[in-house]
Amino acid sequence: MQTPGNTNRMEQLSFDSLLEESGNQDTAITDEISTKTNRKTFPIHFITDFERFMDYIAQHKIELTNKNGYISRKHLPLINDRMSVKAANATSYYSQQQSYPYIHFFFHIALNGKLILATGKFEKLHLTVTERWQAFMNLTDTEKYFFLLETFWVDINWARLLNMKHNRTYDIFPVVAEKLLDKTSGSCLDLRHETLLANLMYNWNDLFLYVEWFGLWITEKDQEAIDHDQKKDSYFAKTITLTDFGKKMFPVLMNDRNLLYWNLPLRQEYGEVNPIPGSALPEMDDSDKKQAKQLPKAFHQAFVPLFSKSDLYKSLPRMEGQFKEGTYTFTVALNGRTWRKVVLSANHTMDDLHNIIIRAYAFDDDHLYSFFMDGIKWSPVCIASPDDISGGANAAVTTIGSVGLNKEQRFLYLYDYGDEWQFTVIVDDIHEGADEPVNPYIQDVVGSGPDQYPYY
Repeated sequence: MQTPGNTNRMEQLSFDSLLEESGNQDTAITDEISTKTNRKTFPIHFITDFERFMDYIAQHKIELTNKNGYISRKHLPLINDRMSVKAANATSYYSQQQSYPYIHFFFHIALNGKLILATGKFEKLHLTVTERWQAFMNLTDTEKYFFLLETFWVDINWARLLNMKHNRTYDIFPVVAEKLLDKTSGSCLDLRHETLLANLMYNWNDLFLYVEWFGLWITEKDQEAIDHDQKKDSYFAKTITLTDFGKKMFPVLMNDRNLLYWNLPLRQEYGEVNPIPGSALPEMDDSDKKQAKQLPKAFHQAFVPLFSKSDLYKSLPRMEGQFKEGTYTFTVALNGRTWRKVVLSANHTMDDLHNIIIRAYAFDDDHLYSFFMDGIKWSPVCIASPDDISGGANAAVTTIGSVGLNKEQRFLYLYDYGDEWQFTVIVDDIHEGADEPVNPYIQDVVGSGPDQYPYY
């Protein structure tokens, strides 16, 4: 992949303020930042390209694919032409989003950062730019960078990003960081001499590039391993070398922004619902919980000592951990012709939502169920039946107002693990000022419900 410079845009950033430590600048780093090679230290082109991506989304009606909900392929070459990092493996009109790793990454950042939203009910879904996009554009370049980094570090499910159901990159990443930060390593890790670690990183693929695009390290591509793998979109690295910028950033990321505390999909995988990034883990002892409370609450705050206050002062607001009062209206669709609209209060539980769905479709309530909040069947990010002992949050004690739902959010309700009845649940409305219903009720019915046991 090629990454041409963007010197005009780089001049807009106040580089003299970068990486200050108590008013004393690292001369070697600030000298590098003053040169055109600074794109390897502070990747301003990454921000520029992201803005170009978002501008394209704002100016076009982007339909999403049925299977994965990704950008339809007709738009991908046009977006690719706007990028400074071109997709090397997208060779035809039929190449899908995963063949454009740079665009694929931006898509997940924009979606998880709530800058774009998949809208539409039963017709084909398309992307809509949210009001947060304008708020993003009002940030400084440094603040934009940290919002993008925060979204990657906190909000994105790395397994989903790498098109995997389960992924243990969270476990291996700290090991890689520790080796890179070891003074004896020279900030370089040669994976050809780290056979066991290289094997554990076998499925990292574009994760190598994601971190590189943030300017934290540089990888040397292992073309021999790529050819041996015989997969078009695979990526392997011979070596990983920290940039000067990465040498400053990685200690803060690993010590003050530990993935175990800060990555929300990882915490949800272990059964938490709507956790607060950086908050104490449920199984922590009192001393660890006290230490966790002392850390800066906003993601960017841990990095403020490295930057001028005028460059890094704020980010976009987060809403995790807040109980959202109100009346919730859901559309629960079997397909575009058969759906039910149900109404519940914030204080009703997800088990109550299950019960009203079962009643609306006239099903017997004699099977297990799960709500997969990321819309992916058998994802670990789920709220499950109280009788399900396989994991996930307990639906009977999880109130709707505590889940952190947003209007137009979609998730999957799966009933009966044998027959696997699948329903798309859409948050139609959250009326925070309305009188909340005492009991859940069915508001609308469209289409004849299916026979629950057609084979009997």
